[in-house]
Amino acid sequence: MPSISHVTNAGPSRLPRKPSRPFISAHHRPLGDHTTTDNIFRVVLISSGSVASIKIPNIVEELVKIGNIEIQIIATEASTHFYSQADVDKSVQSALKLSDTQMQDDVGVRIWTDKDEWSDWKKVGDPILHIELRRWTDLVIVAPCSADLLAKIACGLCDTLASSLLRALSPSIPVVICPAMNTHMYQHRLTPKHLAVVQDELGYLVSGPQGSGRLACGDDGPGKMTDWHDIVSLIQGFATMHQTQVSLASLTVPSLSTSYPSSSASPSNTFIDTPSPPPASAETSTYKLPHRLPCGSSSNIPRQREKEKGIGEHPTPLVPLPDPHSLSTEAALNGEKMPASVYAKNVDWEKMANDGGLWHRKWWLGV
Repeated sequence: MPSISHVTNAGPSRLPRKPSRPFISAHHRPLGDHTTTDNIFRVVLISSGSVASIKIPNIVEELVKIGNIEIQIIATEASTHFYSQADVDKSVQSALKLSDTQMQDDVGVRIWTDKDEWSDWKKVGDPILHIELRRWTDLVIVAPCSADLLAKIACGLCDTLASSLLRALSPSIPVVICPAMNTHMYQHRLTPKHLAVVQDELGYLVSGPQGSGRLACGDDGPGKMTDWHDIVSLIQGFATMHQTQVSLASLTVPSLSTSYPSSSASPSNTFIDTPSPPPASAETSTYKLPHRLPCGSSSNIPRQREKEKGIGEHPTPLVPLPDPHSLSTEAALNGEKMPASVYAKNVDWEKMANDGGLWHRKWWLGV
C-alpha cells in the first residue's frame, strides 16, 4: 500500500495565494475527479450573520499553519460586519510569521461575497463563481450558520453566493453545518424542522450548537457555535481521511470473481469491514442510520456479490446525529427539557474525525 500523507502533520511548505479573478477552478486543482490529488485538501468556509463570525480569522490562522489545506471563504453580507479581508490577511501573516514586505497583495486567503458572483461575469460562457467553487472544493463548512442561512438551506433558496453554492454542490462533497444563533431563535419551532431537512433530506452533518453558555447578546442558554478549535480539528480529520481515500483509490480493485470475506472475518484481513458504532451515552442516546450519499455504483459490488454467495451483509455503521424530530411546545420553551440528542456533542465529532475509519467509508468509499 502506498504511504498515506497525514496533512495534519505536514506543516506549511508554501505561501497561500489568493486565486486570480475571474476564478476558474481548473487553474487551481488537478484535472479529473476529486480522487485526483496534489496532496492539497480544499475547503470552502462559509460564514453567515452571527457574531461567531469573529472566529473566522482564528480558524484561518490555524489551518494556514498546516500547509496542505487550502481555504476560500464565502461571507454573507451580514457576516462582513464582524470581520474583513484585512483581518484574515493579518491572521495569515501571523500564522506564517511574514514581514510586511512578504505579505504581497496575492498572499493570503480570499473572501468572496455576493458582489463577486456577478462582478466578473460579462457574457454567456464566462465562469460562474458558485459553480467554479463547487468544482474546486473537497469540503464545505458553514460556520457559523445563522438562523437565516439555515432556513434558506432547508427551503432550497439560492439567492446568495453561499446558498447557490450549496444548492449546486455535488452530493459526494461533505457539508458540515455549525449553527449559531440566539437561544430563542434556536428554540423556535421551525429550527428542529430545518435541522431535520438538512440532515434527513440533504445528508448534511450538524455540529453544535453548544448546549449552554453566555451569548454575545447577554442571554444564557444554547446557541453558541461549536468551539472554533473543534471546527479546526474536524477539518483536519476530513483532510487526513481524504488523503487516505486517495491512497486507497490507487490500489488495484479486486475483480468480481474475487471471494469476499464474511462479516465475521477479522477487520485486519479486509478494509471493507465497517467499524463498530460509538457507544451510546446519557448525552447521546438517539442513533439514526447514516445518510449514504451517492459515491458510484461500484460501492455496492461487494454487497451484491455477498448476496449471490449467501454471505451475510456487513452491518451498517450507526452514526449519532442530533434528534431531527420536532420538539414539543413545552420543550421548545424550556432548553433544559430539550432532548439531549438534539445537541451534537463535541466528543462524538472527535470520534468521527480523529481516526477516520467511519467517515472515509461513508463519504468516500460509499460503504
